[in-house]
Amino acid sequence: MGVIKFQKKEYEVVTSCEHNIISIDRSNKSITCRDCKEVLDPFNAIMDYSDALDDYKKRLDKYADEAEKRVARNNIVARRLESRKRTKCHHCNKITEINIKEPTLFDVHAEMQGR
Repeated sequence: MGVIKFQKKEYEVVTSCEHNIISIDRSNKSITCRDCKEVLDPFNAIMDYSDALDDYKKRLDKYADEAEKRVARNNIVARRLESRKRTKCHHCNKITEINIKEPTLFDVHAEMQGR
């Protein structure tokens, strides 16, 4: 009977963990994922954190720009509505003020839900 030689196989562990929650050990100078318990390379962990902060800042700047545009648009609409608060009376031909009901918080919320 002959001897069967088995070749050593190496397996790479593939994880779906994104290492979002980490633990930093200052004494051992190591970073460990709290979810999968994998010890992470400190440099890569810091670079991933830095990239995530850059992405967050870009999104925050985008939202700030959109909010600024909305405020400007709302100011224009408010000025136009303000100019429409007066009208000419059909009976006496005088310019009269129109009483406009200010929207309540409930009205604003309902309007935003309708979009």
